[in-house]
Amino acid sequence: MASIRLSEFDTWRPGYGLATVTIVRAGTDNLALVYTDENLLNAAANPQTLIERIQNEISYGKWSAPLYVGQAVELQIDSVDQTGVIRPSLDTLEDEVGSDLLVTVPSGGAAHTLAEYLARRIDVRDYGEFLAVGAVGASAATNTATFQAAAGVAGAAGGGFVELPDGFYTLNPFSLAENVVARGQGRGATTLQCNQASRVCTIAGDRAGLSRLTLDGISVVAGSVGVYAVARDQIVLDDVEIKRFAASKHIRGGENIVWNKLFVSDCADGSKLHGDTDAGDSGLGKRLGNVRWIGGRIDLCSITGLDVQYIDAPCGQITLEGVEFDTNTGTALKVIGARGVTIIDPVFVGNTVDIDIADATPLDGDNSIANIHFLRGRISGGEMNLADTLENVVFEGVEIDDVDITLTSPGNNVLALDCREINDVTLAGTSTAWTRSRTTNKGESFGVTTSNGATKAWAIALDPGQRVFLTAKVVGRQQNGINDGFYFVAVSAKRAGSALAYDTQTGNFTVGNVLTGATSGATGRITADADGGATGTLTLQDIEGVFVDNELITDGSGGSALANGALVAANAALVGTNADVRAVQESNANWACVFAANGFEIELRVTGDTAQTVEWTVEVEVVSS
Repeated sequence: MASIRLSEFDTWRPGYGLATVTIVRAGTDNLALVYTDENLLNAAANPQTLIERIQNEISYGKWSAPLYVGQAVELQIDSVDQTGVIRPSLDTLEDEVGSDLLVTVPSGGAAHTLAEYLARRIDVRDYGEFLAVGAVGASAATNTATFQAAAGVAGAAGGGFVELPDGFYTLNPFSLAENVVARGQGRGATTLQCNQASRVCTIAGDRAGLSRLTLDGISVVAGSVGVYAVARDQIVLDDVEIKRFAASKHIRGGENIVWNKLFVSDCADGSKLHGDTDAGDSGLGKRLGNVRWIGGRIDLCSITGLDVQYIDAPCGQITLEGVEFDTNTGTALKVIGARGVTIIDPVFVGNTVDIDIADATPLDGDNSIANIHFLRGRISGGEMNLADTLENVVFEGVEIDDVDITLTSPGNNVLALDCREINDVTLAGTSTAWTRSRTTNKGESFGVTTSNGATKAWAIALDPGQRVFLTAKVVGRQQNGINDGFYFVAVSAKRAGSALAYDTQTGNFTVGNVLTGATSGATGRITADADGGATGTLTLQDIEGVFVDNELITDGSGGSALANGALVAANAALVGTNADVRAVQESNANWACVFAANGFEIELRVTGDTAQTVEWTVEVEVVSS
């Protein structure tokens, strides 16, 4: 019981010497229990007579000892004066009825009864026994009944969070109605366990789901599904881990879904996201679309990590951002007949098969592969299988490390745009469909000629093995006259790979493999080998680092020799002539605008006239590979 000190007469008060103070329960004439200690153990007299002190002919009164009460009281002084109600602070309602107490949020203007306020927060423990694993009387059946009762209250109220305590709790299969979300104390802090061959959490309404908890199937029971939904929109999975099920979740149609920090682990099928009319079941399924999965991981799945698939309804407009696929012994990501799938900043590492992309069967107008985009991220080890239509399949800015890529009957080329391939990336099948390219970039400059000498307006340095196509738009106007000049110039250019001589060869090199220096750690892809027996010369591109003389160089497939000197760099060179590709409209033939090779660079040069000063602007576009 909370206590409060009666401080009215803790100090001397004039006019109250020897006054009688009766302490009554607020709103009654009944004497209150009074104590001399704040623990309310030592009873004091009631009424109390104040002690007296006279000073300057004035009688002062005060308590003879501090007094405490544990309930709301009023003070009656000599049966004449009364104080208002004095209330102790409230820290418990034990043995009290507090439903009608008013609660006001700090800085809030509205007051609500305590009963109304508490009803807004639905705690599962308020609706029956909900006991953790190991507690006396803990039962999956009891826990489920309690949980469904709380979820029913939330559903009847139009939705809300059902709050779950931390700990491990066994449950039987349960369902969540529209707008009802089961919320724990954190992923790993609250764990719901069920090892039945059943659909454990059925999403029975839109905007329902799980938050801040772990759902655990315990032993990957055949036929078990962690989360199951048919044609439900805006399914909630927020800061959730789902592990050890035959399928962590099976979503058969639904739209406008956003999942944050979703982790899937140690399942047979990690996640099934299907466009599915569910014709063999309820017939209520539909297309799957507008799904966004932000953050999380899929690991240790034995069949598929994530299965995005057209079953008999469209499946697409799915975005994964920052999701890691780690050590899946099956296929980490399978995309079958889907369209509009974007994977941003993924990490694929340690998987047997990283990616499997193909049309659905039988093929129709809605289930061929189209618009699959991988943006940045890393794919390390394992296999990548790409088959069938492959319309607008793009890997952009992805680091591809030691991956075996197989392209089977591709209907279109697959674009590897600004990707970095390292450590023995291999191509099989229709390997020519793997199209490597570098981003188109633009350069601009401006200036004024001073003579008839050439002025370098723009330049690009080419890497060994790089090929480019250059276009330029040049606009000139005479500063000391009325003449104008308009040029559109284009040219292709290349720089051969750098040459590295070798001797003391003990094994033949393989063109296409990555050469590595044992001492320097430098690498380069072999594009040609002039093999003269014990000696020869390799041509390299995609070079990283600096090879050193006399170090051991190997290609990972038995090729081995010693480097004989340093790399010999090749100059850049134009392919074709400007005259073949120039379109010009000009009013003065004495101006010129041409590309030229100079060392490793390709330059755009502007030439003026001795009698004219020309102000020029240049815009150059580069496509490289």
